[in-house]
Amino acid sequence: MKFLLTSLIFILAFLFASFIFLVHYKIVGNGVWGDGRYYYSYVRSLVIDGDFNFVNELQHFSISARETKTGMRVNMGPAIFWLPFFLLAHLIARGDGYSHIYQIFTGLGAVFYGTLGLYYSFLLTKEYFSKKIALVAILGIWLGSNLFFYTAVDPINSHPVSFLVASILIYYWHKFLKNKKLGLLVILGLLVGFLGAVRNQDIIISLPIVISLLWISKGNIKELFSRIGIFMASLMLGFLPQLIVWKIVYGEIKSPYFIFGGQFNWFNPQILSVLFSLNNGLFYYSPILVLSLIGLVYFYKKSNLLAITGVLSFLVYLYVISSWYLWWGGAAYGGRAFISLMPFFIIGLAALINRLQAKLQVVYPLLLLLAVLNFCSIIHFLLINP
Repeated sequence: MKFLLTSLIFILAFLFASFIFLVHYKIVGNGVWGDGRYYYSYVRSLVIDGDFNFVNELQHFSISARETKTGMRVNMGPAIFWLPFFLLAHLIARGDGYSHIYQIFTGLGAVFYGTLGLYYSFLLTKEYFSKKIALVAILGIWLGSNLFFYTAVDPINSHPVSFLVASILIYYWHKFLKNKKLGLLVILGLLVGFLGAVRNQDIIISLPIVISLLWISKGNIKELFSRIGIFMASLMLGFLPQLIVWKIVYGEIKSPYFIFGGQFNWFNPQILSVLFSLNNGLFYYSPILVLSLIGLVYFYKKSNLLAITGVLSFLVYLYVISSWYLWWGGAAYGGRAFISLMPFFIIGLAALINRLQAKLQVVYPLLLLLAVLNFCSIIHFLLINP
């Protein structure tokens, strides 16, 4: 009975997110906008044109992009994950890849991935807390942060997929911390590689994992090199498809962010702006995440290494993002570059709720208030960014 109730909650979450996506689609007339145009061009070109030349797709979306060494145009994206849904639409429509059915199927597929990410975060969180607390924490973060925007309002983007892969990754990282099986390191490495292929910046999550491996190995050099070697080899295998695509599209194995002039300002990180600026500050748009970080401190007693990995990941992401020349993330809703850390934020919020069980009459209304404020903020954002 409890399993059916839990399943029903996630089914309702999927239906609610799908409804929001379809309503927004109806209002604006399409589901592919912003960075989603670049990502969508990948899957459209692969299925309809059978190539990685995106000139015609970018022209369709009125995007002016510079040529690469191969004569193709700049692009990036998580097309491989959208492929099943786009192919299903193509089997039905047999069209040009731009019509409503293609965009709607792709969007609903992305919503499904976002919901599946919530479910994997639930599987992780319930290992340490009751199912009730796990569900409240998941719904709190989903509805009270920019995660909702990118899994319901604007799902045709990289973020639902990166959230899903990160949720699976952190779930298996928890499993590895429990039993230290080397086979799990293969899975972890592949997942980090996939995560980096979806959003290149997310490959930096490998650093906190390697640091944790140093901690676990406790001076056993042979064991340390074995673990790191397996992890890094698997990571490169998972990231290999991205390297191949870079070579095809750009003529060199190098991130397009650097090919076209992206830079890091390592000695002038905009940390306070990334966190609190009106220009997509993480805590400004999603104040609930402050509670999550506090909760990760309490979570240390449950799983010190998982808590340390979460805090380290946040600090590494914060420094790297703050040092990037485009630290605000472009046209975005909140600090979208932190979406892949949401599983850690979820478990942190669960730890805080668990700590404050005697004051739940205050906690629940606060979470509801933060969700309402987030919805109002999303509406305001959409009104000024039609």
